[in-house]
Parts: sequence; C-alpha cells; structure tokens
Amino acid sequence: MAQLLRRLDDEVYVEYNTFGLDGTDLPAWSSPTDEIYHFIAGVRLESWDAEPGPADASWTPVSSTTFVAESGVVAIVAMMDGRGHDFLIGPPRFEYGVDMYLREPQPGDGHATGECEETWLLRFWPIRDVFDPITHAAPFSYIARGVLYYSIDLEPEQLVQPPARREVPVPVSAAADWASLRVDPDLDTFDGWLRRVRGKAEDSGVSVHELLRSAGIDIEDGVDLTPASCTPPRARAGRFVDPLLDRYYAEQTRWGPSSVKDLDEDRLREYADGERIAKELCRGGTKTFSVPVEGRGASSVPAGVSRRVWRWEDDMLGGELMDDGLTVDRQILARNPWTRQILVSGIVTVLRRDRDRRGGGDTVWYVVRDAEPHEAARVLCAEATWEEDPEQRRALDEVAREKLIELRATYRSREG
Repeated sequence: MAQLLRRLDDEVYVEYNTFGLDGTDLPAWSSPTDEIYHFIAGVRLESWDAEPGPADASWTPVSSTTFVAESGVVAIVAMMDGRGHDFLIGPPRFEYGVDMYLREPQPGDGHATGECEETWLLRFWPIRDVFDPITHAAPFSYIARGVLYYSIDLEPEQLVQPPARREVPVPVSAAADWASLRVDPDLDTFDGWLRRVRGKAEDSGVSVHELLRSAGIDIEDGVDLTPASCTPPRARAGRFVDPLLDRYYAEQTRWGPSSVKDLDEDRLREYADGERIAKELCRGGTKTFSVPVEGRGASSVPAGVSRRVWRWEDDMLGGELMDDGLTVDRQILARNPWTRQILVSGIVTVLRRDRDRRGGGDTVWYVVRDAEPHEAARVLCAEATWEEDPEQRRALDEVAREKLIELRATYRSREG
C-alpha cells in the first residue's frame, strides 16, 4: 500500500493563468478554471513512495501525467518572479507520475491568508529509474586553450561526442534504495528535537529543564515540555504569515541569538527549504561534512545530486580521515610534503549550500554526505562511459591550435 512521505502547503501568485513545475521536463501548465487570469492559488504538494489511491471526495481530479525529475526537487513557478517552496519528491533522474486535483479553497489551505481563489493538490510518486549517462551525465563540451576567449567556432565533430558504446552496465536502482523515499516520522518534528535535547542533557549530566534554562529559555522544573514552553517568546509562532518560515525562525532562535534574525524573507525561505531538504536526503545518524566544489557549474549544484569532488586534507598520522567523510571511491591524487597535505577525491551527495563557509572565484562550499552505493554507481558509470580517448584529445588539440593561429594572424593583419 502506498505511503505518504511528506506534505507541504504553499501559496503561489499565478500570473496570466500560467505556471510551471521547476526541476522537471514538463511544459507550462494552466489552471483548469480558465476564467481566472491573475490569482493566488493554495497548493498542496505530496510525495508518495508508490502510486496513491484517489484523493478524498473534496478534490476533483483534473489531470495525470508523467515526467522526469532533474534533481528530485521541484517548485511551482509563475511567469514573472513568483515561486513556491522547494519540495523534495524523491531521487534525481527518475520518471514520476503526478495527479492534479482541484477544489474550492477551505480554511487552512495554503498559508491560511483567506486570499486563495482556488486550491490544487499535486501528488507525486516514483515510477522507475531512467538514469542514462549519455543523456544525463555528459561532460562539458571540448575546450582548448584560447577557444573560449577568442570565440573560435568548432565543428560538431570537434565537440564531446557520445561514446560508441557504454563501457559499463548502466545501474538501475529501485525506489526503495533511496533515502528520499523512506518514511521517517521523527524527521524535523518537535518530538525528534526533544529526543535530541534529552540526549544532550543526559550527556551533560543535567535535567532537560536545566539545559533549556542554560540556553536562555525561561522554564521552571516540572513544566510540561511543549513547543510553546520550549520556545522563547520572541521566537514563537506568529512572526511570519508563511508557516514554514515561522517554524524555521522559531527553531533557529530557540537556543538564543541566531544569525537568521537579520535575514529577509527571501533568504529565510532559501535557508528553510535548504535545511529541510538536506534532512530529508539523509537517513538517521548520517554523517555530513563540507567540501569545496570548484570550476564550471560550481554555483548551481542542486540538492540530491551525486558527484565526484576534490579537496586538500591534512595528512593525518596513520591515514586517519579528517572528518570521517569522503570515503566512497576515495583516491589520494597528490601529496604536498611542505604543508603535509594530501589531495583527495571521493563521491558525495550534495545536501545544501554551506552558508558558514565562503568560497571565492569559482569555488562554492556545500554540505554533503558520502554517496550511498546506488548513488556512487551512477557517478562511476558516467566516468567510465565518458572516459576520454588520449589520441582523440591530441587530434582535437591540434585542430584547435591551428584555428587559434589562423585567428591571431587575422587580428595582426587588421592591426597592421
């Protein structure tokens, strides 16, 4: 029987009766209520582990379709700048089904502002793994020194070409393999938070009430532990209309001063969505750590995507790991004897941006976890499929060099 994994209620301002589902290959959608042009829609997003049965009688079925998800994270987007919350539906590069339902707004729909003109229900479920390294993991097109700077046009055959054959079998995973498609009733709940607090109190040899008071919460011994009693007055519900932002702000400020208090709502939304999805991509007790991602595309690596990364680590005595991370297909590529560091490569799954680590240039820091076997298998398959032929690379380098010499000669003749 299909199980509901997670649900999110949102509000989106729809313009020109057109909206899209970011993170998918679906075309633009429109409301089934054609006479509405600009309006606020209450949206309920649901992720299921298999195809669910029909929704209750308050919902009217509108349409059903299938699509391929890019990273497994989707969001409702309007034509201009309207965007809903990011929502994790499951693994990247899976085919999904989605059922759309419609009903008249009811109390509590969306953000409960009372402004919704109609309400939608979108139910997502995984169908099958469709990862293809040729389609989904192609490397950046062929680059030679000077080609980009001088805008040299290369012929199609001089760009990266699909391999004549796959070097390794393409891995096919089952939906149940993925952490994003498992039920976790304690995920990001008050009960889960309280369980962690009890553990901290036990480790410190104090009571839960004493630990809360040491964090600045005014609570007396014996008082029931509830979301209200464990939250400072300044952080209790009601600060934001959006309940997701309200909850995130309360969680961040529960233990005293927090850097989020000076953030605007757009940045709070980014942080709240990022941290929520990062938790949903991890199993209980998963070790996370930060790594730098460098080069092309470093600023836009989506959550849920697995890839190989490189970083310098301290050369620990006896080969001890720096932070117990970067263990999957770990390779030591170089050693710096002066700084006693090693350049290490490994395969990770990206969870979110690390807002506490500032990069520079083309370097961005991400919070990651070690890739699980089915995730690493995709990366290894892509690397084997697209392994470069040294002879072909030398031939392309020579063609690019000739074009560069010709172009420079043209520039010199114009200057003369």
